[in-house]
Amino acid sequence: MANTAQPSKTRRTTIWSCFRRWLWRAVAAFALFWLFYASFLLLGFIPINRTYQVPPEDDRVRIFIRSSDIHTDFVMPISSSGVDWSETFPVRHFPSPPTGAKYVSVGWGSRGFYMETPTWADLKIGTLLTALFTPSESVLHVEYLWDFTPQPSLEEVQLTREQYRELVAFVQSTIGETDDSGAAVLATDVSYNDFDRFYLARGRYHMFNTCNQWTGRGLSRAGVPTGIWTPLVLHVRWHLPKRNQPAS
Repeated sequence: MANTAQPSKTRRTTIWSCFRRWLWRAVAAFALFWLFYASFLLLGFIPINRTYQVPPEDDRVRIFIRSSDIHTDFVMPISSSGVDWSETFPVRHFPSPPTGAKYVSVGWGSRGFYMETPTWADLKIGTLLTALFTPSESVLHVEYLWDFTPQPSLEEVQLTREQYRELVAFVQSTIGETDDSGAAVLATDVSYNDFDRFYLARGRYHMFNTCNQWTGRGLSRAGVPTGIWTPLVLHVRWHLPKRNQPAS
């Protein structure tokens, strides 16, 4: 009778060796990917627009960068320097007319993440991972705001009128669709409250093109100090001009 035990054992050894080899390759690839990504994160600490100066008072538009732990928005005056955001994001789109509002907040991000995470208590790891690793549809989140007090989540930035118009042009260039009147087209009827809406946007969201990278590109176009690449909130805020910086 032939002895089949030895070939069977050899087969198991070979299969286990192959498994271990592929496992180590997967671990190495995973580590190299994150090492590669971490090296890119360092670009956020290399500044551009180093020649920025606070504009004189007679040529100044005040905006804010509003941030949470993982997200940033532009907060801009509703009407300034010939720009009226209520024409782009009409008050008729909102559940309640934002009468008396003075500012509009605009942010860009993953549609799925926005829809499924109205508050941080609703954050799910699966939603976050899907947004980061799967190029996904994007939306603009727009919210009308009234007066607010200075707080750590709001960084004031002073722009010249020309710089502000460049920022406006950037934001407008990321609107997905407009109607015959030039107003942005709504992405959904869902909203967080009576004074915010979601609009169709251009671009796909993923870990190399985040909401904070969108903010950084806007700052870059407006001539404001920012990092070369800004995937994280820290990168957006790190180079912002200080409030006590002297005017030119």
